[in-house]
Amino acid sequence: MEKKIKQSDIKRAIKDIQKLDLDLRKLGTRATPDIVGFYGELLAWKELKSKFGWRGYNIGFGSGQSKADIALEKSKRKINIEVKTSRLKKEQPGMVYGFAINIKKCKLHPKIIYVHPKKGKIKGDFCYFDYLLIITLSDNLKKQRFYVFPRKFLEANEKLLRNKSKHFSSGSHRIIFVEKLKDAEEITSFDKRLTKNKKKYQNAWHLIKL
Repeated sequence: MEKKIKQSDIKRAIKDIQKLDLDLRKLGTRATPDIVGFYGELLAWKELKSKFGWRGYNIGFGSGQSKADIALEKSKRKINIEVKTSRLKKEQPGMVYGFAINIKKCKLHPKIIYVHPKKGKIKGDFCYFDYLLIITLSDNLKKQRFYVFPRKFLEANEKLLRNKSKHFSSGSHRIIFVEKLKDAEEITSFDKRLTKNKKKYQNAWHLIKL
C-alpha cells in the first residue's frame, strides 16, 4: 500500500479489460475467470474509493496469498476486504452466479481444521478478511452489482456455506445466487434463501466500519 494508486489508472485498466473481452469474443472466446476476477478487484477499488476515499481512507491492494484483496487504512487501522466476482454461468444447477471462498491459515487459530471433499484436511478460517465483497457482472462486463457481507455472516453460516458440490470444487466454501434452477440436487435451501434475500446485502456499504 506504499505506492499511490491513481484513479485514472484504475479506470483505464477497467476499459482495457472491457476491450480485451470484446476482442476475445470476436475470436469465439472471452476473458478467463482470472481476468474477470482481477477486473472485479479494479471495480471494487473504484467503488470503495468513491465511498470511503473522501472520508480519509487510503485504499490499496493486498499482496500475498495470505492477504485479502483490498485494504482500507485510516489512522493506522485497517479494514480487509476479500473480493469475489462472477458472470452469470450455465452450470449443472442451472443459471447461477458462483463464488468460491477459501479459508486460509490463521496464526490466532492454528488448530481449526476443515475437511474438503477433494483436498482432505485444510487448516484455516476467515480471519484474513473483515468483509466479503461480491460482484455480479453482466455478460459484457459493463454492468455490475455489489453485495457486502460481514465476516460474522460467514462465520455464523460456515457449515451451510461448506462446498460439497461435485462440479464446483475450487473453494472450501461457496456462495451461489440462483437465477434459473435446472437441477436442484446441488442447490441447498440456504442457497435459495440467500438468493431470495440478497438485496439485503446489495450496496450495503454502511456495514463496512473500522
